Amino acid sequence: MAKNLNSLKEQIDSFQFHPEVYVYPTSRMYSKLNNFNLNNAEFTKEVNLYFHIPFCKQICSYCGYLKVIDSKNLREQYVTSLIKEIKMYKKILQNKVIKTVHFGGGTPSLLSSFDLKRIINTLLEINPFVLQTADEVSIEATPESVDFKKFKEYKKLGINRVSMGFQTLMNNEITLCQRKNKVTISLRAINILRKVGIQNIVVDLMIGIEGQTVKSFENSIKLLLKSKPETVELYAVGLMPNTYLKNKKYLLMSNKEIYDCYKIGRNLFLNAGYQQDCHNRYILPGKGSFFQEDYLFSGMSVIGFGAGARTYAKNVHYRNNYFLNSSMKAIIEYIKDVNSKKLPIKSGIFLSSEEKMRQYVIYNIESLDKKDFKKLFGVDFKIQFNDLYSELIKTNLIQEDWRKIWLTSKGLIYRDLICKQFFSKKMSKLEEKYRLI
Repeated sequence: MAKNLNSLKEQIDSFQFHPEVYVYPTSRMYSKLNNFNLNNAEFTKEVNLYFHIPFCKQICSYCGYLKVIDSKNLREQYVTSLIKEIKMYKKILQNKVIKTVHFGGGTPSLLSSFDLKRIINTLLEINPFVLQTADEVSIEATPESVDFKKFKEYKKLGINRVSMGFQTLMNNEITLCQRKNKVTISLRAINILRKVGIQNIVVDLMIGIEGQTVKSFENSIKLLLKSKPETVELYAVGLMPNTYLKNKKYLLMSNKEIYDCYKIGRNLFLNAGYQQDCHNRYILPGKGSFFQEDYLFSGMSVIGFGAGARTYAKNVHYRNNYFLNSSMKAIIEYIKDVNSKKLPIKSGIFLSSEEKMRQYVIYNIESLDKKDFKKLFGVDFKIQFNDLYSELIKTNLIQEDWRKIWLTSKGLIYRDLICKQFFSKKMSKLEEKYRLI
């Protein structure tokens, strides 16, 4: 286990690394919810919808998410259950303004256009304005699943953003990831989506996968820039429990090399005309985006559907059926619960005032409004987090004016490590325990 370093400067100087913090509190703080019903959750007027599709053609070496190998029969049962779960939220959804819809996974692009239509039509029956109010209707895909005919149908159904996990454009690294999207397949997928007319093509690249070097990561970006997707997101490998890579970390990049890759990526994308949209996302101005994440960070609720899906309401976060060591068990239990007309909600956390404050800081650390913080929590940010604030200033990680605090270019590189400093003591202990599984 790494030495416990107290100061943020010490952690940065020794290249400590923390995986992306995309939600707070994390699910490690969840506990069993008894007698929970939807009236217990307070949702914002505008909401986002997330659908978890847990089916894949392959199991990638780094992936620790809830997923199983694709089965047409099970997939059809699962979609039927999703539709039933949507109807359980009818009274909520019919009175909300739906701002984004996102299909994540797994590999949601394994859905037939017929099954996707069933889901979207169910939403339209409950809230006829979904496709008018939604800024993004997004689906994740593997490059090899991108087919012109299917995605043309997807577009007719309202899909306007497609997110593809390329991870790398080096064939040897693709093989080590146990994936099938060789370079020609990945680049062809961009061309197909262009012909289909998808407005926002998103490509994910990973940092630190097996076999990757700083130079090969740089080469992947240079090759990708020839195709100029509207959005690019960079993710460093987080060694999650129950993954192939968890036991092979000695073969992977050092933390210093991971940070070097973030810096190289930033320079290459900015020089190519991209705008840095957040710490790990680069967009072509006016074209790229990931509104669901932006809206979540602004405080807007996300309602999740499907096995393992999480919901983020104002006062509570909760998750559907989930087992760390058995995705199939979670899926079967989810289908059984929904078919029995039972909410599949199993665990969660009601947010204390302290955790709401820490959540606000983590979500807004890239540009935090000091006046809004004091209005919401009754105390100055500098006073509440005095020692950490002083260290952030001294180490040139933040700048400020009379109204806002924001991360410097250096701060953006270490954004996730900075976020970790704002975890509550309880949260920090649970995260550390999880990482050691």
